[in-house]
Amino acid sequence: MSADELIDLAFSRASKVEVKVAKRVPTIVKVKRKETARITSVKHVLVDRLMRTVEDMPMLGDLHPFYRELADVLVGVDRLKKSLGALKWAAEKIGEIADQCIWGMRGAKTITAAANIRREAYGRIASIIKQISGELDFLQEAREKLVELPSIDPEMATIVVAGYANVGKSTFVKAVSTAKPRVAAYPFTTKEVIVGHRDTVHGRCQIIDTPGLLDRPLSERNKMELQAITALKHLADAIVFMVDPSETCGYPLNSQVNLYREILGEFKDVPILKVLNKMDIASQSQVEEAKKGLSGDLFEAVSSQKKGTEEIFETALKLALA
Repeated sequence: MSADELIDLAFSRASKVEVKVAKRVPTIVKVKRKETARITSVKHVLVDRLMRTVEDMPMLGDLHPFYRELADVLVGVDRLKKSLGALKWAAEKIGEIADQCIWGMRGAKTITAAANIRREAYGRIASIIKQISGELDFLQEAREKLVELPSIDPEMATIVVAGYANVGKSTFVKAVSTAKPRVAAYPFTTKEVIVGHRDTVHGRCQIIDTPGLLDRPLSERNKMELQAITALKHLADAIVFMVDPSETCGYPLNSQVNLYREILGEFKDVPILKVLNKMDIASQSQVEEAKKGLSGDLFEAVSSQKKGTEEIFETALKLALA
């Protein structure tokens, strides 16, 4: 909630507080009890709301590095900690102010004095909430951004599929998934992540196509995208890099080979499987040119027909589990 919404909520709840006292109790005692109850109500509403916000936010230190990196990209981990710290400070100050005013209420000799103490408490407490108005607004924006993070299990064996757009990555994910791949929001690109799952004798694994990230040169990346790619390093147990030797994807072979080399350099600790896809439409000369540019072990596939996809998946899984 915003600062104004929190203040309105707390004061509205306090105005409805009922205090039961015996009829023979002096009026000043009744008034002091009611004013005390109002201050207590405001304290409880605000402290509970603020601390619930702090406690409901995942402990950043406990997050998997993949999600911690993404949170840092989206909202800034240090900024997030600062805002949560501000809310905790505000909750403590509100408790102190309320307790001071409740204590001072004991010495009130008149109805006016009791009302003034309650008004003083309200004013000081509202001032504290307004001081953290910017932090409340930031946390609301952060929440909306963090909710967009893709639901991916970073503890599960993960195969990430890379390569230029239209080389057949999403087709490969669909070919090797045991169920229809899930489409997940991803806040760093204009496209959505394709997440496929496969149950194996080694347990469940996930195969992910991240359009907009590992599909063009790193030199064309902004800071946010580069950090998102860094996050993928914590997620990928193996990478299947797909090349379209036919160039029907719209990108020349040399650009695809250069992208492979960039990813190879960026993901030094992650095993990478090289795949020549669309072998049904690539000419012999195009295939030879691709083999020359990539060198080493290569797999061949026609993802659209599920040709070669099982062997590629099994090999990638072994690399991911090694």
